Amino acid sequence: MKEVKKLIDIVLSCSQAETALLDMPKQSVKEKKFIEGIQLGKYTSDKQAAKDLYDANPNDVRYKMLKHRVKKKLFNELNYVDPQKVTANHVRQKEIQCNSLIYQANIVRARYEFDLVISLASKALLIAQEFDFTDLKVSALELLSLSYSEQGFIKKFTAAQEELKTAMSHFVMEREAVSTFQHATVQLRKSTKTRKEFLPHLPEIIEKLERLWKGSDTFSSYYAYYRTYIWYHELEGNFKEIIAITVDALSLVDRNKINVHRFDLTYNNFIMVYAHLRAKDYIDGLAYAEKNLQLYNPTSVNWFSYMENYFLLAVHAQQYELGDILQRKIFDNSSFHIIPTSAKERWVLYRSYFRLVYPQATVPEGEANNPYLLSLPEYSKDKLGFNVAILTLQFIYLLERGETEALLYRIESIKKYVSTHLKDAFSLRSKLFLKLLVLTVTEDYDAEMCRTKGESLYKKLMDTPAPGDAYAEIEIVPYEHLWDLILQILAKAEATAKVRTR
Repeated sequence: MKEVKKLIDIVLSCSQAETALLDMPKQSVKEKKFIEGIQLGKYTSDKQAAKDLYDANPNDVRYKMLKHRVKKKLFNELNYVDPQKVTANHVRQKEIQCNSLIYQANIVRARYEFDLVISLASKALLIAQEFDFTDLKVSALELLSLSYSEQGFIKKFTAAQEELKTAMSHFVMEREAVSTFQHATVQLRKSTKTRKEFLPHLPEIIEKLERLWKGSDTFSSYYAYYRTYIWYHELEGNFKEIIAITVDALSLVDRNKINVHRFDLTYNNFIMVYAHLRAKDYIDGLAYAEKNLQLYNPTSVNWFSYMENYFLLAVHAQQYELGDILQRKIFDNSSFHIIPTSAKERWVLYRSYFRLVYPQATVPEGEANNPYLLSLPEYSKDKLGFNVAILTLQFIYLLERGETEALLYRIESIKKYVSTHLKDAFSLRSKLFLKLLVLTVTEDYDAEMCRTKGESLYKKLMDTPAPGDAYAEIEIVPYEHLWDLILQILAKAEATAKVRTR
């Protein structure tokens, strides 16, 4: 039933005529009733449909035959869809159009109408060449070679054969590159254990993919190399390498070395800005972020994702006035409701942190009474990402309020978290910072003692690079900046206490 429902939805949304589904040829009353019942939500299971239509169970042969006929007609309707209704992606639209032309050419080929084959295949070839669809280029050239051969066009046949030979050679390499990338994707998307075991093999795979790209000079080969390269260096924390390849990609596009239609500038610029953030190259990162913001529609989910990195760049660069402008744009955006709940929770967490470093930040009136959100969002205990951020925010909230008993309890939770979740090398920055938090309590909130005894931990923190993305705790505000803030809170509390004792 789910498959039929999906097919009905696709045909209804993508058909060239809105009533095509209900006007399918030789449609029986039962078929029409079956389709309408699924459309209207009357039939959500085979049991309901079979009972209503035949007063029988789903195994009844009449119901099975009805369902088979409807599915067959629905699949046939896919031949008449409007590519522009199928997808908003212009490249995918052209791919569907090109496939359709080749399909039509094969039909007239079966009737030996080679003039028509040449006309259709030539149109398909133009699209395949413009968008670098290597597989479709091969199919179009095969049809043209056959037609020229049958009609005795020697010069055209010879030229098509030469072009086909080159295209076939490129396609073989492209297919190997795509298969290699798909194999790497499967390994990297499995368990964390499998990913770590596979990681050492990636440099050799990347070298192979680069050779295949340069040998074939096709977009799909480049894309396989490009995505694998980024993925590997992201996992390894080599963000400067990601900056290099994303900047180089823009140069390749400008020089028409890779297909301009198929290269996704929005993804490239997103990952470029993100890499600048993780590489701590804030000045260039902010420049790219501002320059490329126009590529994203403010009503889209992608705009909100892009703004996360833009905002974090401003915070890490300590450009807090810019950060305030950006966070206002986020929360004032009328499309805020479209983003996932997890993204909304992140933004609430970001704003809570932002108020730590920029107390005059613009926030809703109700939130001002509870600036650090005592009821923080809960994240899964076995998922790294925001656990340290939440623990830290709660700790600073209690520290500002001077709730020493609660802090004693809190450091026990922190110690337990460190011993349970921060055992690996990629957690070193988080571990060092949490040790500084514990030191704050064990040194009885003495600012100078904390500064002195925490100096070695602080230096280690500064010397420890950010881990790869797959394992990283998110530093909404750099740990170094938070430690400076904590020392300021302690010094302020001491100064206030001295005034009171006078």
